[in-house]
Amino acid sequence: MLARMFASVDALGRKTGIAGIEELLPGERLTATNSRTAIDMAWSPWTHVRYRPRLGFEETAEQLRAVVKASVGAWASCFDSILLGVSGGVDSSIVAAAAIPRAPGLRCLTMAEPGTDGDERRYAGALAAKLGSRLEARLYDAGTVDLSRPVLPHSPIPSGSHLMQAIAAVHAELHDQKCVDAYFTGNGGDNIFCNMHSAAPLADRFLACGPMPGLFATARYLADLTGSPLTSVWAHGWRRVRKRRHPHPIRADLAGLTTEAGKMALDASDRHPWLAAPTGALPGKKAHVAMLARAQKSIELYPRDSASPQIAPLLSQPILELGLSIPTWYAVRGSRDRAVARAAFAADLPPLVHERRTKGSPSGFLRRVFDARMPQALHLLRGGRLVEAGLLDPAYLDRTAEAAWQDDGRDHRILTLCGAETWVRWWEGRS
Repeated sequence: MLARMFASVDALGRKTGIAGIEELLPGERLTATNSRTAIDMAWSPWTHVRYRPRLGFEETAEQLRAVVKASVGAWASCFDSILLGVSGGVDSSIVAAAAIPRAPGLRCLTMAEPGTDGDERRYAGALAAKLGSRLEARLYDAGTVDLSRPVLPHSPIPSGSHLMQAIAAVHAELHDQKCVDAYFTGNGGDNIFCNMHSAAPLADRFLACGPMPGLFATARYLADLTGSPLTSVWAHGWRRVRKRRHPHPIRADLAGLTTEAGKMALDASDRHPWLAAPTGALPGKKAHVAMLARAQKSIELYPRDSASPQIAPLLSQPILELGLSIPTWYAVRGSRDRAVARAAFAADLPPLVHERRTKGSPSGFLRRVFDARMPQALHLLRGGRLVEAGLLDPAYLDRTAEAAWQDDGRDHRILTLCGAETWVRWWEGRS
């Protein structure tokens, strides 16, 4: 299971990192009797997928606005004091806009890494000013990160980032100032609103509607959105059409794994049941459903029995079901990603956020942590349980100091491995 997790979150199924423990996946139902237990699907995303548009783009945007406002508003009415993490991006901003009418005391929190694209304070500030909400801005503190401590020991899967330790420290500070009843997040928005940068929407429109004039507009939108030549978009779209009967591809990252671990990572015996698409499913919808399965692996930062809950309201069932019914080519209209969601909340968001084309990332902070803690990270991993179990290749660690690897993502990889190492030791009762 660890090998599959390192390779791709899409490769994860029911098995967890704890021997003999499986996860009941979202949409599944466990029936237990005196003689046996059985699992079946109580809800499937494929029941709600439509391959042709039911409404026009503008009507769809209005419908999405109504459903998001009702669902997020219902969640907001459950709590007196809400702290919402905002990045200045579209998803968390939509949550803020939909929640604040039902939660006037909503506080927003943005975390920043100065001098990098992880400093999104001006976007978050514009959002707070537009909505009239209070904004708390805090800098990431590398001193709150402890590589020797598991990030999420309560989780059955060690996929949490050390970034969460820094966020948890700020949460504790703000909770001491004023009790927080729930932590809201915009997690899942990219997945629900179909943030797709591939030629799949073009293939979907061709397969669903044929060679109609609108097909050329979709190709042009994708070319502008991805920065690819129009000829390349057509070529990739046609390739997706030809491979429409293939299952959704799982791209595996085997960096740092031993040969044997790489084989285990590619084992397909435990796959998420949503990836088994019905006959005739469109390539873009296969990718969309895979994105939704991935979103369900969003980590809860705190144990439910000892802290205020973390709520991702965009993953609410009514929003999920409506998102599945929207054609993928609507999501790229006007050369904008998540185009339907943007149109739905255009009046609620400041232009700086609504028109934003960049995306922030905390990678600069994680790189700073790695640069400061590299000797500790390598010491933790060398001779650790991952190496002992034959999962981690020690030669990968030996090459870390080589200049040629700079900026190839190895810093994030090693921090991920450290998180898994300490998680394994915690569950095995080791220091």
